[in-house]
Amino acid sequence: MIFEIDKIDEEGQSFEVLEPKQHFHIDSPDCVLTEDVKIQGRLEKIGHEILCQGLLETGLLVTCTRCLIGFSFPVKNKLRVHFIARVENDKTRKEIELTDLDFEQEFYEEGRIDLSCPVRDLILLSLPQVRLCREDCSGLCSQCGTNLNEKHCDCNNEEPCDPRLAVLQKLKDKLK
Repeated sequence: MIFEIDKIDEEGQSFEVLEPKQHFHIDSPDCVLTEDVKIQGRLEKIGHEILCQGLLETGLLVTCTRCLIGFSFPVKNKLRVHFIARVENDKTRKEIELTDLDFEQEFYEEGRIDLSCPVRDLILLSLPQVRLCREDCSGLCSQCGTNLNEKHCDCNNEEPCDPRLAVLQKLKDKLK
């Protein structure tokens, strides 16, 4: 997914890429890229800067946060990256304040832009922090580990009492 800046016309350049899933190295125990990554987009020159806008589609196999079962998670997201030339100067050593545009900003070197890192980042940022196989996932029993979506267990649903609160538990039992 490397593009030569010299080959981008003044009107811009449209592109469509189907990149193999192995290219992105997304293969962890709780998140695996299962489909090749399809990207449709457009590159535009703005002086010495390049603006890339497009649409990214792929699929992941992720683990449910509650029941630990793997499920398919489709990714369809807008890609927007602003490439600027890398310039070494003294500002890089000092603290600087970031703007909203800086989070969409990447650097290019040697007259080429590479979309690999921004695309990989967008795929991973598309995942919610809490990934649920379904909205009403019951999770696992905290005592025996049974998947409560598949069957009901006979465990006592009442959590064991914190020893520091045992006195209050006795008081509660007396009031029953």
